[in-house]
Amino acid sequence: MKKILLGSMFLFGALFANAGWADCWIIPKSQCPHAELSGKSHPGVDMHEAQLVEGDLSKSDFSKANLKGANIYHGKLMGGNFTEADMSDVTLYNADLTGANFTGTNLSGAKLKGANLSGANLTDADLSDAEIENAKFVKATFCRTIMPNGIVNSGANCPEKKTAKSEPAESVEGAINGCVIQPRSVCLNAALAEANLGSANLSGAQLYMGNLAQANLFKANLGKANLTEANLVRANLTRANLSQANLTDANLNKAMLRGAQLERANLTGAILLNADLTDADLTGANIADATLTGATFCNTVMPNGTVNNSSCMPERKTEPVVQERAEPVMAEPATKARKR
Repeated sequence: MKKILLGSMFLFGALFANAGWADCWIIPKSQCPHAELSGKSHPGVDMHEAQLVEGDLSKSDFSKANLKGANIYHGKLMGGNFTEADMSDVTLYNADLTGANFTGTNLSGAKLKGANLSGANLTDADLSDAEIENAKFVKATFCRTIMPNGIVNSGANCPEKKTAKSEPAESVEGAINGCVIQPRSVCLNAALAEANLGSANLSGAQLYMGNLAQANLFKANLGKANLTEANLVRANLTRANLSQANLTDANLNKAMLRGAQLERANLTGAILLNADLTDADLTGANIADATLTGATFCNTVMPNGTVNNSSCMPERKTEPVVQERAEPVMAEPATKARKR
C-alpha cells in the first residue's frame, strides 16, 4: 500500500513539474517549462514573468497578451500571433520566431540573441534597447519599426498606419501640427518649430528629422527620445532631460542647454556650435565627431566625468578704495603784537 501511495505521489508531482504532461496555468509568473501551447488561443491573457523555457507557442494567438519579462528561452513561436502584445524584457534567446506576427508589439529590451525572426512581421513593433546579436531577419517585414538604436526602420512599400479615427490629427487633444505630445509618440519630420513645449513629456518619442528650431523645451522630458538629424537651432533646452537620447547628427547650433541632463546621450556628429552647456551633465555621452566650436563650458560635466570650466567668466575682484588720511594742518601760532 505504501509503495502504491508513493508511486501515485511521484506521478502526481511529475505531472505538475512537466507542463508538457499537464495543462499550463495561464497566470502571471506561471512555472511552465516545456509548455505545450501550440495552436492555443489566449488573446489578452496576463502571463508576465512566466517561465516558458523551451515552450511550444507555435501558431498560437497571444494578441494583446501581457508577456512582459517572460522567459521563453529556446521557445517555438513559429507562425504565432503576438499583435500588440507586451513582450518587453522577454527572454527569447535562440528562439524560433519564423513567420510570427509582431505587429505593434512592444519588444523593448527583449533578449533576442540568436533568435530566428525570418519572415516575421515587425510592422510598428518596438525593438528599442533589444539585444539582437546573431539574430536572423531574413525577409522580415520592417515598417515603422523602432530598432534597438532608436532609428525607425521602414522598408519599401510600407503602408500607411491605419487609425481608428478619421479625424485629422490636429483635432486630437494635445497635438501640435499632427504630433501628439506624449511619451513614445511617433512624429517623424515633426513640425514643431517655435512650439511651446515647456515641461512636456516626450520620453522615448520618435522625432527623427523633426524641426524644433527655437522651440521652448524648458524642463522637457526627452529621455531616450530619437532626435536623429533633428533641427534644434536656438532651442531652449534649459534643464531638459535628454539622458540616453539619440541626437546623432542633430543641429544644436546656439541651443540653450543650461543645466540639461545629457547622461549617456548619443551626440555623434551633432552640431553644438555656440551652444550654451553651462551646468550641463554629459557623463557617459558619445560626442565623437561633434562640432563644439564656440560652445560655452562652465561647470559642465564632460563624458569622462571631469568638470570643464574653460568658458567661465572670471570674477572681477574690486580693490577696496583706501582713502588716504589727510595730515592735520597745524595752525601757526598767532604772533603777539609788538609793543611800541
